Amino acid sequence: MEKDDPALSLTAKAKYEAAERMSAAGHGILRGASAKAGSPEFVAPATSATGAGLFESMTQPVHVIDPYGALHRTDEVFAVLLKIVTIGALLFGLFEYDRQKADARVSQSLDLVEQWDTQGFQDAYARINDQLGPLYAANAETIASLDGDPAALALIYGNMGERITGRDNSFIAQTDRDVDKVFSYFERAALCADQTICDYPVLKTFFGSEAQSFWLYFARYAERRQQAGYAGYGLWTQRFAAGEVRSPKFLGMF
Repeated sequence: MEKDDPALSLTAKAKYEAAERMSAAGHGILRGASAKAGSPEFVAPATSATGAGLFESMTQPVHVIDPYGALHRTDEVFAVLLKIVTIGALLFGLFEYDRQKADARVSQSLDLVEQWDTQGFQDAYARINDQLGPLYAANAETIASLDGDPAALALIYGNMGERITGRDNSFIAQTDRDVDKVFSYFERAALCADQTICDYPVLKTFFGSEAQSFWLYFARYAERRQQAGYAGYGLWTQRFAAGEVRSPKFLGMF
């Protein structure tokens, strides 16, 4: 069929011309797809009139609208505050627990102090002092002349302690029993403080000087007890007098 055929109507002719143009464009695209750039057969595809605008839209910065509203931000602030309050409450609880433990140690120490007064320990200590008093008075000038020499003082005090205990290994005299009783008290006090059941500063306030002087007088007595088979006799009294007792830690850890 020829496009100049007079028998074609105007409408049919227009459709024929449109189809012919589409066919020509299709052949050009196919030839361009199979031909190399620059060859006579290469037909460059038409550039869209909107291509430049599309590239510009891709390279422009994107403005993101904040998805969080005021209510969401308020929730986040309250969440942070809730965490702070929770941590504060936890710390307060830990400190309160440690304070209660410290109060319990003081209470236990005061109970131990009361036992000193009510269970015969103070009476035993007083009887020992009654026997040491005359010996100390007789050696007062010598003690003063030593000018605080620890080794010399330990020797003199030890000799006085040995004199009143009889210097024997029977350990059945009344003085020996009194010395054993006082030793047992200081041993208990030292162990109680070392295990953080009692409070060492409280016990030291009541018995610090007594324990130190008692150890000076009867350290040699404790050695004889150890040699007689009483292993560890007097060691905790020595630690109590020297302050070698563990201090309580925060929550038992720090």
